[in-house]
Amino acid sequence: MLLNAVHAQPVPEKDYQTIKTPQAPADPKKIEVIEFFSYACPHCADFEPALDAWLKHKPKDVEFKAIPMVFKESWKSTAKLYYTLEAMGLVDKYQAKVYEAIHKQSKDLSTDQGVKQWAKDAGIDSAKFDQVYDSFGIDAKLQRSMAVARGYGVQFTPSMAIDGKYYTGPSMVSTGGSGPPDYDRFFKVVNELIDMERKARKK
Repeated sequence: MLLNAVHAQPVPEKDYQTIKTPQAPADPKKIEVIEFFSYACPHCADFEPALDAWLKHKPKDVEFKAIPMVFKESWKSTAKLYYTLEAMGLVDKYQAKVYEAIHKQSKDLSTDQGVKQWAKDAGIDSAKFDQVYDSFGIDAKLQRSMAVARGYGVQFTPSMAIDGKYYTGPSMVSTGGSGPPDYDRFFKVVNELIDMERKARKK
C-alpha cells in the first residue's frame, strides 16, 4: 500500500507500531515527534538530508526533538557529543560536519579522546567543549536517553516516535527490494500519524 494524495491510512504493525506503554510528551500542547538516532549510524547519516527537508515544513503544532541512542559502548561518545553541541548551541552548525567526519572522512569518534580531538580540529573552543562534555549534566542526559529508549522500546536507528503513541522508521515503510529507503513515503506516514493524533486530541 502506498500513501498518496487521498490520505490512505498507514497500516498498523507494518508502517508503524503502537507503543505498548504510551509516553507523555514534554509539552501537552504540542504533538511531539522524536527522532532516535546516532552519529555513528550510517543509515542516520543518509537520513539526515530528508529529515532536514521535512523539518523546514513541519506543522506548527509539532515539537521536534532528537535523542541520541546508545546501542553499544562505542556509541556513548557520539551521544555525549550531540548533547555537548546542544548545550553549546552548536548542533545546527556542526551536525552535518559530524556525520561527514565519521562516514566520509573515517574519523574515529568512538572514544572521548577522539571526540575531543575532532572538536578541537573543527575550531570549537576546546577548553569550553571539554568542560561541558565531561560535566555531570551531559552524563545525566546520557542516562536519560537510555531510559527514554527503554520506555519507547526503540529497536533501531533512525526511527521516530509520534506523540508517545506511535513508533516508526524508514526501514518499516520500505517498499522492499535492494534500493534506497523511500524517505518521501516515510514522511507521508509520519504526517499521517501526526494527523491521526491531531484528530484524536480533538475528540
